[in-house]
Amino acid sequence: MVLALSLLANVLLAVWLWRALPPAPAPLPTAVGEAVVLRTPGGRLEVSELRQTESFEVTRDHDVLGVPMGSTYSRVRVPAHYRYHVDLAPEWRVRVLPDGGVRVIAPRVRPSLPVAIDTAQLQTESRGLWSLFTGPAQVKALEKGITAQLGRKAATAPLLDRQREAARKTVAEFVAKWLMTQTAWQPHAGRTVQVLFADEPIEALNAACGSRPDCAAQWLGAQGL
Repeated sequence: MVLALSLLANVLLAVWLWRALPPAPAPLPTAVGEAVVLRTPGGRLEVSELRQTESFEVTRDHDVLGVPMGSTYSRVRVPAHYRYHVDLAPEWRVRVLPDGGVRVIAPRVRPSLPVAIDTAQLQTESRGLWSLFTGPAQVKALEKGITAQLGRKAATAPLLDRQREAARKTVAEFVAKWLMTQTAWQPHAGRTVQVLFADEPIEALNAACGSRPDCAAQWLGAQGL
């Protein structure tokens, strides 16, 4: 009985001491200006850039008791700098062609996010009867959404297609300068480097052309690739 009471007293004392301890300090937020290093496994090869001015607009209608009282139109314009890359970590497939050149199947091109903008050239405007009162809030909302909208646009088919040929040339230069200097590939140095990306219909190309050296270029042209 005495032993049980002693154990109970020790447990109660331990609980009291645990509750009396001050809470563990919360982790400090990253200080302004402090660099946080994030490693990119395998690295990236930047392959292309697109620069164009983007415009973001919104119109808000106003009414009082259902009676239209005009509207406020707001717009933000800013130069955007889209950059695209391919990852070096995934598998790159290289095939020797009958003419001594090589066909490289590189990973798909991806946008490098966030999209950069030139804030020094950012322009805003608001028009309408109530723009003095509602315009600033509309402009602020537009500016807040710029990063997300540009990120979505960077991954759309039209922009990916616009940069594809520039990316293809960059990868071809990379392969010619790096792969062809390796001992096993030196016999192919100076030969044609044909580049395809993983999101292109490569299987259809191989099925249509096999090992015929001239067929690939004709097939790519017919597909608009």
